[in-house]
Amino acid sequence: MKHLRVPREVTLANMKTNAASWSAGMYRRVEIPTSHTLSIRELITGYDKGSDPGSVFYFDRSTHYLIRTKALQAHSYRISPKGGAITPINPQIFEDMALTDGDILLSKDSNIGECAMVDGQNWRNYTLSGGIVRLKPSINHYYLFAFLKHELFKTELLSKVPRGATIAHANDLWLDCHIPFPAQRDADDVVGYVAALAQVILEKERAIHARDEEIHAQIETELTANQAGKFDYRYPTRNEIARLGRFDAAIYSCEYKSKIARIQNYRRGHQLPSEAGFTITPGPSLEIKLLQTRLDSEIPKPGFYELLIPANISEYGTMDAVTWLGTARNLPLLRSGDILFGEAGFHKGRSIVLIDEPERVTTNAHGLYARRRDGDLARSIFFRCVFNWYRRHRLIDLMAVGGNGGHFSPEYFEFVLIPKFPELVQHKICALYHNRTLPPSRKATLADFVIWHREWNEGLGISELDRELKALQRTLTSVQEQIVEGHSVKLPF
Repeated sequence: MKHLRVPREVTLANMKTNAASWSAGMYRRVEIPTSHTLSIRELITGYDKGSDPGSVFYFDRSTHYLIRTKALQAHSYRISPKGGAITPINPQIFEDMALTDGDILLSKDSNIGECAMVDGQNWRNYTLSGGIVRLKPSINHYYLFAFLKHELFKTELLSKVPRGATIAHANDLWLDCHIPFPAQRDADDVVGYVAALAQVILEKERAIHARDEEIHAQIETELTANQAGKFDYRYPTRNEIARLGRFDAAIYSCEYKSKIARIQNYRRGHQLPSEAGFTITPGPSLEIKLLQTRLDSEIPKPGFYELLIPANISEYGTMDAVTWLGTARNLPLLRSGDILFGEAGFHKGRSIVLIDEPERVTTNAHGLYARRRDGDLARSIFFRCVFNWYRRHRLIDLMAVGGNGGHFSPEYFEFVLIPKFPELVQHKICALYHNRTLPPSRKATLADFVIWHREWNEGLGISELDRELKALQRTLTSVQEQIVEGHSVKLPF
């Protein structure tokens, strides 16, 4: 919020405009260094508002869906369907908004200022909640979208929204927020470059999602084609409960047993994580009473630990965000090949494999990490992909205990059976998560920047796609900052 300012003095005219409010927050203003800006009102031909049908029309299952404001997240360019963000509704009250690829969605209520782009053509049975608007840009929609995702827009919008309400509402205030533009001789090329960067980032997100779906599909195919028996549910016996040593009802349910039976009946067999060479270790407690000194930072600093928090692990096995921690205490360090798991809460079971050798990286008590004795990276990746299959099928939730999302303790990992897939199948699955490949041999130009990256995406795994995505995000932010400051942007072509 570096552009946010609170004036030292206000005029009577300012006070009259703000209904004689004495709240300093009502006089906050965003100062944009460049004078080359236009309001969003001037950059769109109109917008469509969603509508709220009311929870009485929410269903458990349906052919039609409502996109809610929490489907628009800061860490993603695409619509996020997790955590009830997309709700099945009664088809009879469905309002067809004809959502199509490239539509820009903006949250004006509750999750104020967040936005996402409709990606693909399979959204005809989806509509928007009343807190979301669909913009109709009159300029390059990727350029507009890139600056809607920039912190400047949200900072300016939040400065205009009255504070104090339980659920904030921006109403039409977002129309008066400003988008900066380059003022140099080749301004059109700079606009095109910003738009191309945004489009490439979106396509890398799409590719990550596609790889994740392919991993799941390959595991499903291998398990389905190699079942050695049929599932027959039986109620638990006293001997079974004594053997498992747990009295949790969920692991004796028909749902759990029918799903775990697909691993148990896999004809090539299975093994426990300990038998496969993994040791599970809890992350360190970072409570101030134990550390004595603790400094948190959003940016890297010399001597600080890079902190991988399980809550920041995405469903695709990447990190949505990273923070840094400074302390005099020696904390356990993560290594290349380690698998970091979320141990508690609603992010429980999310996981990531550390591909490159990290430098001074640790986690917290909500994380568990699995380490192989031999450091075999491929085996770690395969285990992570299988574990994610468990999570997608709710098996991790069924094995966990406790409220508020539950806990998945280290000893529960012995309930996670690893199927003994053929080496070729394991290799294909691992390559979808981690695969380095050289970029196209020709030099990228502004005209083919998107196509150049699209071709490179074909050979990259999830880890590499995420690495390039984050590098592009840093480049985009740097270019945007130059535009905001009114500086000339030098294109890399």
